[in-house]
Amino acid sequence: MDDVIRAIRVVDANGDELMLFEYRAATSPRRILGLGRNNGATRLALDTGEPAERVDDDTFVIVASGEQLTRIP
Repeated sequence: MDDVIRAIRVVDANGDELMLFEYRAATSPRRILGLGRNNGATRLALDTGEPAERVDDDTFVIVASGEQLTRIP
């Protein structure tokens, strides 16, 4: 299971506010010992579970639809 490390408020083109979560793979005893392969890489997903990608610090894209999301300051 992954750990949520950040919640990011975003808005879509319709003006709907959504919550985007940044996840990091949970720490396992193997990683603590340096035996795991995961280097702490993160992933992004909406609260609905849909994967997203970061374009820049303020812009994200939903992978399946290509819809752009903008960070709410």
